[in-house]
Amino acid sequence: MVLTGPSANRIFLIVMMICFTFTLFGCAQAAVRTRTRLPLPLPEIKKDCSTCHIMEGARRTDSVKKQGSALCLDCHPDRIAPQEHKVDIVPTMQVKGLPLLDGKMTCLTCHDPHSNKYDALLRRQETDLCLVCHPY
Repeated sequence: MVLTGPSANRIFLIVMMICFTFTLFGCAQAAVRTRTRLPLPLPEIKKDCSTCHIMEGARRTDSVKKQGSALCLDCHPDRIAPQEHKVDIVPTMQVKGLPLLDGKMTCLTCHDPHSNKYDALLRRQETDLCLVCHPY
């Protein structure tokens, strides 16, 4: 049996998210994180404000070194590979409850550099996050 249309897209998306979760985090860790939803520790590099922010002496300012995804891609250049989600584009669908920068999706649309509630600095659980823009 071959599925086509919205049902096939939804099943494919769910399978992709399950594979991603289990591959990246391992079955047991993914199950615990899904159940507890407790904030996870920030990666060590995220504890150093000067990685992203312009500093005034020892104090962090709200100014960042680069805008949008350019800031993230300095440390994550591999995230622009063809299989990665596109960034710095105007979404073709409505994006509800997630931040856009000048109307464009950036890394910060899905990732919150100051919080790690869902791991990988995601703003929402993987399944919920993808369905904000891809509801089928």
